[in-house]
Amino acid sequence: MNPKANGQLQTEWGWLIAIYLFLGGIGGGAYTIAALNWFVGDRAGESTRIGLWIGFPALLIGSIFLFADLGSPTKAFLAAMKPGSSWIARGTLIISTFMALSLVHLVLIEFTDMAQTEGGVTLLNVIAIVGAAFAIMTMAYTGILLGASKGIPFWRTGAVPVVFVVSALVTGHFTIMLGMLLFGGEAAGAMKTMAIEATVLVVLEVLVILFFLQAAFKLPDPRDSAQRILRKPSFIVGYFVFGLAIPLVLMLVLLRGDSANAIALAGLGAALGLIGGLILRQAVLVCGALPTLNIGGFEFRRIARPKDPKAGIGQRPPQ
Repeated sequence: MNPKANGQLQTEWGWLIAIYLFLGGIGGGAYTIAALNWFVGDRAGESTRIGLWIGFPALLIGSIFLFADLGSPTKAFLAAMKPGSSWIARGTLIISTFMALSLVHLVLIEFTDMAQTEGGVTLLNVIAIVGAAFAIMTMAYTGILLGASKGIPFWRTGAVPVVFVVSALVTGHFTIMLGMLLFGGEAAGAMKTMAIEATVLVVLEVLVILFFLQAAFKLPDPRDSAQRILRKPSFIVGYFVFGLAIPLVLMLVLLRGDSANAIALAGLGAALGLIGGLILRQAVLVCGALPTLNIGGFEFRRIARPKDPKAGIGQRPPQ
């Protein structure tokens, strides 16, 4: 039985939504790291500034992919309707607020001298705290939105938002690393600190994704999706090997400092980590399946309701 033919696998959300989730995660993750660096690191440091430059543009570009998937721009204006009962509406308000805060924060840092005055620093502190809160909600929202799709048990778990938040922090961090390599004045000195943070985040992502898959495999309803994602070569090779294992090794190489090409290898690791983050989201989407029922030892696959037939089907042919 072909699950794609009988409608068991969802086909509504594909690469466009995966790219939207990926860029939204990058924007939220990069801003969160920049906000943390604002408080615990150098306020004018390269990682803070580059993180702010990533946050708003990433969300803006991601929204373009979302609008492309909607098919009609007029649907975007309906997205914020009924926030009391719709996670799409809540997410629209959360993301819109985060985009506004991240843009204001960037403008005030880059184009004013507020960071040099006591009152300006206080205002920027408030913006950073509120912006980081909305950034975390933006990262979590993507997983919560999937969980609201009650027909897909693989998505309907509290682990999905955690997976997406951790992955967003990893991809946001790697994007900042690439930005520092490309535009940072003294990137070599700061790369080791970034490598330590990247190592911790990647290890955390490995633990979270393993917990998510194990939990899904234990339950009968999401087990079919868990088996499908573990059979995908792009997920095992592209995500686990190239998206997690190799970046982790390259971060450790950078920490040792034995290689003259450590900075270049760190850039390669960051790029691979970003590709892995995109593969993760696409795999989670395409492997979402309706549950398989087991009754009396027989398996029954629930299928999605067929689309309405085209006009004219079933009419008598012309004489």
